[in-house]
Amino acid sequence: MKQTYLMLAAAFLAVVFTGSVLAQKQNFPSKLKDNQSQMVDTRIDNMGYWGKLAEQGVVPVAQPIPVAPAVYTGSLIEAKGVMGAKEDSPDVPVTDATNVTESENSIFVDPSDPDYVLNSNNSTSWSGGSVGTLYGANYFMSDDAGLTWGGSVQGAGGGNSGDPATAISLDGSRMYINFIHGNGGQGVARSTDGGNTWTSAVCGTPPGGWNILDKNHMWIDNGPISPHEGNLYVAWTGFGNSNDSEIEFVRSTDGGVSWSSHLNISSAVNAGSHNQGVNIQTGPNGEVYAIWTIYDGWPQDEKAIGFAKSTDGGATFSPAVRIIDNIRGIRNSGVNKSMRVNSFPVMAVDISGGQYNGNIYVTWTNIGVPGINSGSDADVYMIKSEDEGATWSDPIKVNQDASGLGKKHYLPWITCDPENGILSAVFYDDRDVSGSQVEVFCANSFDGGETWEDFKVSDVAFTPSPIPGLASSYMGDYLGISARGSKVYPVWTDNRNGTYMAWVSPYVTNNLPKPTDLDITLDDGTGAISLEWLFNNSKDFLYFNVYRDGALLGTTTDLTYSDDLPDYGIFQYSVTAMHDEGESVAASGFIQWGNPHIAADQNAVNVVLAPGETTTEILTLENTGELDLEYTIDTDITSKKDPKSYCDASGGCDEYISQVILGDINNSSSCDGYADYTDQSTVLNADETYDITIVNGNVYSSDDLGIWIDWNQDEDFDDAGENVVCEGDNGGEGTFSFTVPSNAVPGDTRMRIRIKWSGSDCGDPCGTTSYGEVEDYTVSVLGWLIVDPTAGLIEPGDSEGINLHFDASELTEGTYTADLNISSNDPDMAMMTIPVTLLVGEGILQVTVTATPGSVCEGEQVQLMASALGGNGSYTYNWTSDPAGFTSTDPDPVVYPDETTTYMVEVSDGSNTVNGQTEVEVDLLPEVCATPTGETEMCQDSPNSTYNTSGAVGALSYNWMIEPTSAGTISGGGDVGIVDWNMDFSGTATISVVGVNDCGDGEYSEELEVMIHATPEVTMTPFQEVYLNTPPFELTNGSPAGGTYTGNGVVDNMFYPEQAGMGIHTITYTYADGFGCENFAEEDIYVDDVSGIAEKEQYQFDVFPNPNKGSFVVSVHYAGTANLNLKVMNNTGMVVYRENDLAVSGNLEKSINLGDLSQGIYFINIYNDDINLLKKVVVRK
Repeated sequence: MKQTYLMLAAAFLAVVFTGSVLAQKQNFPSKLKDNQSQMVDTRIDNMGYWGKLAEQGVVPVAQPIPVAPAVYTGSLIEAKGVMGAKEDSPDVPVTDATNVTESENSIFVDPSDPDYVLNSNNSTSWSGGSVGTLYGANYFMSDDAGLTWGGSVQGAGGGNSGDPATAISLDGSRMYINFIHGNGGQGVARSTDGGNTWTSAVCGTPPGGWNILDKNHMWIDNGPISPHEGNLYVAWTGFGNSNDSEIEFVRSTDGGVSWSSHLNISSAVNAGSHNQGVNIQTGPNGEVYAIWTIYDGWPQDEKAIGFAKSTDGGATFSPAVRIIDNIRGIRNSGVNKSMRVNSFPVMAVDISGGQYNGNIYVTWTNIGVPGINSGSDADVYMIKSEDEGATWSDPIKVNQDASGLGKKHYLPWITCDPENGILSAVFYDDRDVSGSQVEVFCANSFDGGETWEDFKVSDVAFTPSPIPGLASSYMGDYLGISARGSKVYPVWTDNRNGTYMAWVSPYVTNNLPKPTDLDITLDDGTGAISLEWLFNNSKDFLYFNVYRDGALLGTTTDLTYSDDLPDYGIFQYSVTAMHDEGESVAASGFIQWGNPHIAADQNAVNVVLAPGETTTEILTLENTGELDLEYTIDTDITSKKDPKSYCDASGGCDEYISQVILGDINNSSSCDGYADYTDQSTVLNADETYDITIVNGNVYSSDDLGIWIDWNQDEDFDDAGENVVCEGDNGGEGTFSFTVPSNAVPGDTRMRIRIKWSGSDCGDPCGTTSYGEVEDYTVSVLGWLIVDPTAGLIEPGDSEGINLHFDASELTEGTYTADLNISSNDPDMAMMTIPVTLLVGEGILQVTVTATPGSVCEGEQVQLMASALGGNGSYTYNWTSDPAGFTSTDPDPVVYPDETTTYMVEVSDGSNTVNGQTEVEVDLLPEVCATPTGETEMCQDSPNSTYNTSGAVGALSYNWMIEPTSAGTISGGGDVGIVDWNMDFSGTATISVVGVNDCGDGEYSEELEVMIHATPEVTMTPFQEVYLNTPPFELTNGSPAGGTYTGNGVVDNMFYPEQAGMGIHTITYTYADGFGCENFAEEDIYVDDVSGIAEKEQYQFDVFPNPNKGSFVVSVHYAGTANLNLKVMNNTGMVVYRENDLAVSGNLEKSINLGDLSQGIYFINIYNDDINLLKKVVVRK
């Protein structure tokens, strides 16, 4: 039921009731409300007016009622957007006095000192059980960031009627408080001595009588570069003056001493009732912005938001516009709490000079999603403008709890930190408490309002209740919040201690340098993710944290990061910066991999039934995509669908239809006298019972309600059973049941709803009444077609059968048609329409068309068949096709399609003609693959190489080819080919790929040329024997020149015998050519002892033949006599032949046969105690 908001002080009642009747304003009710002895103008918010009515007993005030104790829930704030992610912020009252009440808070941070804060609230005396004296808008100050407070509960500059708005000048020298003046006008008090004294000035001329200037707001231009810095601006709604129901605006350019005349800034929006709840802000260059609620009828919820702009310091304004329409606030509907509420918009503007400088932000509470405006949720939404109000964004939800749970979030206030552009909002919230309780939540945004983080800020959960002795349901109409330099001051009223007090819970936002402009790139083929972002480095920066869906992926100091998605889905990436002081807030974004895709036979569903018969057909929906498919099916009966003409009907408003709920219809509206909502419809099944709910926007106990549905579609509501609801003296609202007649004519028809005042009957569906309203809707009766289910979710790769129930029980012979409109989240096919035809009759000519097979490869044979039934039994056939080109008069022709084709046949029995069709899907060969990608240049004997193709349309697999075949082999049946190169091949090879499906191979791709560079030929000449005392020497025996030597004793291509030590050492020479291809050669060098050099010179030692096949002669010449030992070693040093004590006296020749040894390099060692000789021999076989 409609609430009547009453109070003893105008400041505490910000409710103005108006309405719209046939484009003419209805500013207040024109008949007595229930139990009233005289007329009450609900627009007026004047203390004297409401006090006089209360004294006369016409209106009540709030009475003392028991209030449930508050529940302590903790003072810890936990949010990434708060410095340190956690902050203990106990609530602080602005006064310790217990003999006052405080409500409707305004707060402002001193631009010259972010620790200094000014608060003002509506203040009254308090006896412990009820309000006494009205003090008005008071003043409290804190100079220690809200920890302690001083000030007065008395009105600033003297008693006033409240509704405070606060401001402090840029240099901190002046403080201002705006309020409703005691004379019904507007006033501003100013202080230049830190709040010790206040001087009051009238800024708005009182309208006279019981009228008032209501719902005011004040702002000061503190833009550092604004040409109008220091200007004060005040606006309100005028009631009873020359600008009745409009927003009036004034300014002061001398610090609040003098004020301009009233300026009407709202008239261009043409509000059907009135404009109210103004909010003013200024831009970085001195722009002045004003927003407010537009009421096109009364009483109603907020419907639209108006906007006006000045670029000359408030001297003039451009014509006002509606920046968003079709919203639904909460002023009339309420939030099921014991307090009155509203959805007056609140604005903030970024003047920080940062990334979002100049952005305008507007927030309010909306029932459901703006534009849909239905459901039980009340959520905080925001729109923004990045072009000084020329265009506006779609609404963004501020509170982050799940929708659809019926939770309430209301009375938001928003601020933009003028130093860093961080947004902060405060609001009442019941997400975690019972339906009668609330807590106070805040929300921060660091990216211009695109994303929000919200958190509990109050220490208690409390139960709102009206302040006894003030207006019925009044506990304050707004909260407050202000920020500067990352210090944020939310302020609100609660009754935790049995008194109504203002509480502040300051916190500090996380202003650590953060990443910005996060860009997320997805490779649809692989799921690979590339992240890039920007960052202005700071001296205490450590590294970045990268998160996916809240889980830490890793850290990096780069401005990029790569990831691979684990599966198809929607993912959120976030990047934060770690500093010595902690972690910054995140730059975040979403990416989606994959999509749902719907597949169904879109050919018409044709069914023939005899009268009285029923049948069921199955329509299969398939999800061929990667994500869940969500679908809904709406049935549109198209037969007998023609324009209808019904009698006129209307009402004179006051009571009106504020909401209608029936099936898919959930419509909220204001009063229009008559409203045509026939574009809104719902489906009704014959013989089923439905509930319909009607809500009266302004209830009188003697209101009546009537609902009519034209079941037989004869364009009147006179037939039996068509007055489905008729209720008198029931307040014109309620929930009622009705049953759809079994013989209701299928298709769209008219539903009419009327609310009227007095008469104790539901009245007539036609004609005009002095009060009330009429609305028309469409209902679609499904008598012969029932679809089940009508909504669902299909997982990837799955399908679902949709039952189409056909019922000809109540039908006469004829043709009945409908469209199945299948909407889904398939991005490529959001809507699919399938026509349905039911033919009812005996012996009706019909045809069934088939194609066997229904899917073929290009050019294959298909058998078409047309089976005719009914008629006179003698038929002629006429076949055509789409695409055109085929004709035939045979009943069962054979075709060879080369593309997907629909074949249509017309069958005639000479009297009647029917049509049928069938589709043959032709699977074509795969299209040409893209040229493979991979390595195009490499060296001979390289390891395996991988090549990729982006694929070909229509391919199920792929064949890879390498030419010439001597280059190697290639394997792989997918989009990856792997080459095993022939180690002996060099030159040019080509790689190509072809797509394959059930119909065969497509055409090979263009060839990818791969150059295989030959391995360079590398040789080394043998080394001469050296000694331990041989000086280091440069190694130059490798060819081609320019390579590198390695081995024991080798440093920088020099050989150091002493470092290598005595013995045989292998020296490796490695050479790389200009293509980077490498090869090597090896030679052994023998390092001998220094001793015995003189003796060695007396010996002549040779091996011949050398090279040989394993048989050779060792020849030793010595002038004296000696015994020598002989051994043969392979190139690893292993002895393969040995003979000792060979006597030599002059000459010795020893034949050795090593024919059983493998070819290679061997060493002959002749030695005794005095001599050690070594000679290399090469064995070749």
